[in-house]
Amino acid sequence: MTHEITSAAEIGALIRRRRKSLRMTQPDLALVANVGIRFIVDAENGKETCQVGLLLRLMAALEIKMTMSSPTVSDDHDSEEHRKMRGLDL
Repeated sequence: MTHEITSAAEIGALIRRRRKSLRMTQPDLALVANVGIRFIVDAENGKETCQVGLLLRLMAALEIKMTMSSPTVSDDHDSEEHRKMRGLDL
């Protein structure tokens, strides 16, 4: 199943749903993922300042895979888009 995530709260909700679907408690998950229970509580509550590395470890323990996409990136630093971003489009 694919989810488009746009907030820390949505990541937290996904983590909580997956943990519960596996019938795991927060202490169980903390042991498996090698993170603290407080971190799991914070992540599930959508804390925006959670450490990315620990969040990835937690997601791996739950077998949640993350993919990212972006618009095509050009190596041309003088492209029209790049000039607009720098405010140089005249």
